[in-house]
Amino acid sequence: MSVPKLEFPALYKSASNGSAAAQKRFLGTIRWEYSLLFVVSVASATRGLSGLNPLLITILLLILAGLFVYKMVKKLDQDWYRCRALAESVKTSTWRFSMRAHPFEDTESIEIPKANFRKLLHDILQANRNIAESLETAAAEQVTDSMIEIRKLSLEDRVSFYVKDRIDDQRTWYSKKSSANKRAQLRWFWLTIIIYLGAAISLNADQLGFPQATFAFDPMIVLVTSALGWLQMKRHGELTASYNLTAHEIGIIRGNSDAVKTEEEFSDFVNEAELAFSREHTQWVARRDAN
Repeated sequence: MSVPKLEFPALYKSASNGSAAAQKRFLGTIRWEYSLLFVVSVASATRGLSGLNPLLITILLLILAGLFVYKMVKKLDQDWYRCRALAESVKTSTWRFSMRAHPFEDTESIEIPKANFRKLLHDILQANRNIAESLETAAAEQVTDSMIEIRKLSLEDRVSFYVKDRIDDQRTWYSKKSSANKRAQLRWFWLTIIIYLGAAISLNADQLGFPQATFAFDPMIVLVTSALGWLQMKRHGELTASYNLTAHEIGIIRGNSDAVKTEEEFSDFVNEAELAFSREHTQWVARRDAN
């Protein structure tokens, strides 16, 4: 039997796209800030040699102030991770519905779990009204045809589908993300060390016989400060541990699928797995809020 690809509700797609757009704007603003700070430091350090008009540096500083105000007023970072959390809440509810897991168990009429699912989406949306302007307006269905088709599968087919397309997919995703963050942390570590060494060499350039390099000290300090700020924002080390822990937890949960024999056991299995996914995203939002 051919199993359709699970298509998520319109609210998921809207929240996911809103998160990606907010992340792009936020990280783009940070990159512009760091780049302009570096330009200002270079212009300031070489002003005596180049005869650069201080008005240009003043304009750049005003632009930086404007970027800072824009970032704070628009709250792009909050829109990013709250839209992501909303999308993940919808996703986990979609999987519960499609697998007939609690609170969307099988009933005499499919309209009952469909109504319960729509009510849950409404409650989730109301709880996230503060990010409404970041969500796209979508004409797609909230209960998609594929959700209904997958829900009709036999218990054995649903177990197989869930393990392959949800459990294994998520474990692979978390494992790859853990490895990627570990590599990124290592790259930024060595880059920061190199910049520190460059700043030390620049500071002592007179004694080393190339005094022109002393002008690089201030830009080097800006670079190392930017690198440290980027590391703190991206939190590669913390994410490496968190993603790795979740990947192992998912692997442990996966083994429980062999014991599933009834609809009730499958419902418990799905909810256990979805709670693990939800817990990781809830902790992610909490860490971002604290930061």
